Amino acid sequence: MRKYYLFSDFSEEKGFSLVANELKKDIKDYNQIVFIASCPTIGEITDRYVEKYLEWFKRIGIHFKSKVVLDNRMDSIKMVNVINNASLIYLMGGTTSLQMKFLHENQLIEPIREADCLILGLSAGAINMAKTSILTKTCGHDKQEVYNGIGLVDKSVEPHFILSDFNEELKSLSYEYLIYGMCDESAIIIRDTECSYYGDIYLLRNGIVEKVS
Repeated sequence: MRKYYLFSDFSEEKGFSLVANELKKDIKDYNQIVFIASCPTIGEITDRYVEKYLEWFKRIGIHFKSKVVLDNRMDSIKMVNVINNASLIYLMGGTTSLQMKFLHENQLIEPIREADCLILGLSAGAINMAKTSILTKTCGHDKQEVYNGIGLVDKSVEPHFILSDFNEELKSLSYEYLIYGMCDESAIIIRDTECSYYGDIYLLRNGIVEKVS
């Protein structure tokens, strides 16, 4: 069974508590968590975020035996081997297009698609998990951009969505694409064809906003 989690972001106080029980159910074992950086050249900053997320896991009773960070400090061949042996793959937030560029340059798209474990994406990572990745200026990107994502899920997402931010840019895009506006403190969990929503999530479609959860 394919299992995918899409997150916008969570507060430091709440961490992963919204989906704690689901995570415990879907992580196959706690041997190795693999973090994929959004910007491969800022290792020290990436490492600080990794430690924060590991602490969030510990708070809900999940303790991984080892962690690996995929960025420019590791060669491509080793990265593929690490992905093949992952207990959980975590696509981190940050610079969305740079993360996708890194995945392509290191030929990681197919290994991620074939990975036999839960795959989780937060913010930029969630955007890149989609078949169609949509970057908007509303979400803080330098420019609007639409490209082929990793192709794990058929849901394009707009993280950090605020209902009052449903502006002309998002309205225009909603006529071409189905976009799920994910507020912070929300999650989309997909298990094969079954999809569950947590927190405040909106569907942007044909110029209107519909509350999903």
